[in-house]
Amino acid sequence: MKKRGLLLFILAFSVVALLSVYLLLGFYYTDSFSYGTWINQVYCTGKTASEANEELKSHAFFNGMVIKGAEGQSLFIDSSTIDYSVDYQDELQKMIDNQNPIAWGANLFKSRDREIVGRTSFDEEKLSDILKSWSIFDTEAKDLYELKKNDEGYYLVENVEKTANFDKFYENVKEALYNKQYSLDLSAEEFYDSATATEKDKKLKSLFDKIEKTQNIKASVKIGESEFSAEPSSVSDWMVTLDDLNKAQDEEKTEDNPGKGLFLAGNKIIEFPEKYKVEENFITDESGNILLSCSKIYSFIEKNLKYLDTNNCINRFQKDGKGLIYVSGNKNGKLYDVDREFESFVESVIGEGPETTEVSLPGKSFVIEGTELGKEYILVDMGNQHLRYYKNGKVNIEYDIVTGNVGLGRGTPVGLFHIYNKRYHTILRGADYASYVNYWLGVNKGIGIHDATWRSQFGGEIYKHSGSHGCINSPLELMAKLYETVEVGVPVLLYY
Repeated sequence: MKKRGLLLFILAFSVVALLSVYLLLGFYYTDSFSYGTWINQVYCTGKTASEANEELKSHAFFNGMVIKGAEGQSLFIDSSTIDYSVDYQDELQKMIDNQNPIAWGANLFKSRDREIVGRTSFDEEKLSDILKSWSIFDTEAKDLYELKKNDEGYYLVENVEKTANFDKFYENVKEALYNKQYSLDLSAEEFYDSATATEKDKKLKSLFDKIEKTQNIKASVKIGESEFSAEPSSVSDWMVTLDDLNKAQDEEKTEDNPGKGLFLAGNKIIEFPEKYKVEENFITDESGNILLSCSKIYSFIEKNLKYLDTNNCINRFQKDGKGLIYVSGNKNGKLYDVDREFESFVESVIGEGPETTEVSLPGKSFVIEGTELGKEYILVDMGNQHLRYYKNGKVNIEYDIVTGNVGLGRGTPVGLFHIYNKRYHTILRGADYASYVNYWLGVNKGIGIHDATWRSQFGGEIYKHSGSHGCINSPLELMAKLYETVEVGVPVLLYY
């Protein structure tokens, strides 16, 4: 009995001793973390909230955050520059207050690992200053619209660039820092502002509306198979700008250009107004109508009509191997009257005439395809009193000539003919003449190309007062060469 009682006493004492130790430890953990407590991977057993806070702060690592902009710009916010810190005191104290110190023994059988965020703090004013210094906010505000000109006329460019919105950037960066994000992408459109129209922009847009309406006027000229119109590229050049102001004010009408000194303003033809306005770089009348230079319109009509002059058509055919050739039936070689077509075109522009002006070609005028000449042909330019013989696209023979006397009504007729015969040592007879010639190339009925030994001069204006009866007089030696080279059937184009 004594032995058994001793054992019971030892057991009871041990239990009491262990319970006392357990209770003592529980009392010890009243103001500190109980056994087996890990927080944010830091061992905190036995540490008070303040001690654990310092320990966690020393183990916390956040060196900063990278911000990315829409065009690849980036900015690194160094945590030390904004006095960045994290404090865990409140959460730690709350954990201690909520723990049961007597139940610390349960930690022997379960994990006490915890993760807490802590309270982040930093100097928001310093963050704002650093963010403001980022070059992404240095861009100057641009106008919403910009007026430009190219080969096709004036056009309006809208500024599509967007500027970073500082307030949106700042709020999102601040939130991300509080959440300890290491990177932040602010490239989305929602963080950028589009340019807004200012009064200047609105005025420029209003001006462009007038420019666009003006340079898109509908007016054209049709001559034969060809047609040209007032394209924006041309109309934009007719507009009077500040660079033209002094010249436009001093313009006076001339015989060469009856459009000088006149301007189109809306649906009116006016002289340069005493009272005018300047809108951006453009000159308008008092009503805001953009001025169009009539002298430039005249030059436009003249240039486009000259494009169809016979020699110009021939030059293009010889260069490109194709194209129409216009031949005037007039003895002066004119297909058109520039002054009349200018007046008709202006009427179209201001809405007082048909949209398309058709030029009536003079009587006996005609149009041929350049290919009708082929690779071997003779050109008789009666306006310049010159003959050219082409073979394989190159001039083989050329010389000055004398054609029909236009003063006596014997002008050589225009037309496309062919050499129909060749005669050697023959007499040409008419009602009042009989002339011996060495070489004859028949072109059209009684009209041909032949030598004229009775002449000592060729070319110039001889044909106007001392011309032939209608034939093409040629120097003997050159006529002999032409006769020997040309065969029957070769095309001959006669034109003024």
